[in-house]
Amino acid sequence: MDRLWPFVLGLVVVVGGVLAIRSYVLERRRVEGLAGFAASKGWQYWPEDDGLANRWGGEPFGRGDDRRVRHVLSGTDRGSPVVAFDYSYVTESTDSKGHTTRTTHRYAVAVLGLPTVLPTLQVVPEGLLRRAAGALGFGNDIELESEDFNRRFTVTARDPKFASDVLTPRRMEVLLRTPARAWRIEGSEAICWDDGSCQPVDILARLALLHGVVDGIPGFVWHDNGVASDNGLSRDNGPVPPTEGGAS
Repeated sequence: MDRLWPFVLGLVVVVGGVLAIRSYVLERRRVEGLAGFAASKGWQYWPEDDGLANRWGGEPFGRGDDRRVRHVLSGTDRGSPVVAFDYSYVTESTDSKGHTTRTTHRYAVAVLGLPTVLPTLQVVPEGLLRRAAGALGFGNDIELESEDFNRRFTVTARDPKFASDVLTPRRMEVLLRTPARAWRIEGSEAICWDDGSCQPVDILARLALLHGVVDGIPGFVWHDNGVASDNGLSRDNGPVPPTEGGAS
């Protein structure tokens, strides 16, 4: 048996080396794909910008340790500022025997700039692990007129009327016909996130959802929140681009 140990050790080293090389190659391909996608859209690409990790207060942010932002794409889409990126954080748990397990949680995030600050509104698919709404002062879950929508999503907001104004019957119908994604209006930005990592087709899908929500907000809502007209909105207040320390 002792004679087999050098062989087993050598095999482990070889397999580990192969896996490391494969991981490196896949990561390089992903970087090239995202950078190429960004260039095709006239956007910028940064490998990392941890300065964005603490910009937002709600899910999936504000939890765990070692918060990281990677693969940042920033630019404009349909005249609005946007940023998309991979976000991760680490949590630790200890079992009854004192063994500690570290878990890395990974998300793909897209953010769309708004022309003004709006009340906070969050829509999350039912069953998705999320923080208690009270962490952001949302109050209780809101029941809307559509029973199908209530069954599929949890809606929370500081202002129930704002939730009803944004989630019109037509908007709820559209959201019910599309893949269920978590999204939130927070300050002067709208945020959409999923488990996983950024892929070009999914970035476009998240932004399409956010554009649909924003475009469907009635004119009186914009007017009530300081925007004179819902025509030709100048969406200059949007996601802050990656910090200087993040551009590398």
